[in-house]
Amino acid sequence: MIETLVVAACLGGAGFISGLTGFAFSLIASGILLTIKPPIEAAALVLICSILSNVIAIVRLKTAPPWPTALAMILPGFLGAPIGIVLLHELRPTAIKIAIGVFLIAYASFLACLRPDFHVKVRGLWVDGAVGFVGGILGGIAGLSGALPTAWSMVRDWEPRIQRAVYQSFTLVMQIWSLAILALYDPFPPELVDDLKVGIPVVLVSVLLGLALFSRINQKIFRSVVLALLAVLGLTTTVLALPGLAH
Repeated sequence: MIETLVVAACLGGAGFISGLTGFAFSLIASGILLTIKPPIEAAALVLICSILSNVIAIVRLKTAPPWPTALAMILPGFLGAPIGIVLLHELRPTAIKIAIGVFLIAYASFLACLRPDFHVKVRGLWVDGAVGFVGGILGGIAGLSGALPTAWSMVRDWEPRIQRAVYQSFTLVMQIWSLAILALYDPFPPELVDDLKVGIPVVLVSVLLGLALFSRINQKIFRSVVLALLAVLGLTTTVLALPGLAH
């Protein structure tokens, strides 16, 4: 019973944050679930619930991304993900994760110092493709596929719904890709069915609550919340990787 309550609370918190901001479900949920569930069971549960949260948000927001931009990011992302997995085994994953964490902290801090209406002038499908490619690599290395597209969207001249449509579409496709790879190499344990009986209703309610709050906040507050969450994710990634570096 206690484990069930912990799973429900973990997925509920991740679902609410995801509903509010459009990202970070996997990183929020994985930290706790990996300590109480076997790795394959936890990974499958997080991916399925995160996919559900993204689908709910995309359907409820009823905002389509600029498809040339979205496809320019998604297609290279498919290529980047396997490269990230290879780099995870060939390079020092701890050092890479620390570098990613420091970058996210620095990036969020830098944008926080700029005017809210700051936008980059360098743009084009080739830039979007590069962001998607590196995002796929980061997903393979550290499960951070949505971090860079989210950060990139913050400096484009898009309002929050368009921002979310872009990076949630990218994250959704990358997570479906990851789930397919996981299912191909590791059969899902039967206990996953019981987990989903708890997780799906919790995620459904919590994501809808987060979306309800999102509809009530203005663009300035949304920007501040996303930047704060990017900084927290960077700090968490860095802190969790430091013991491995010392070892």
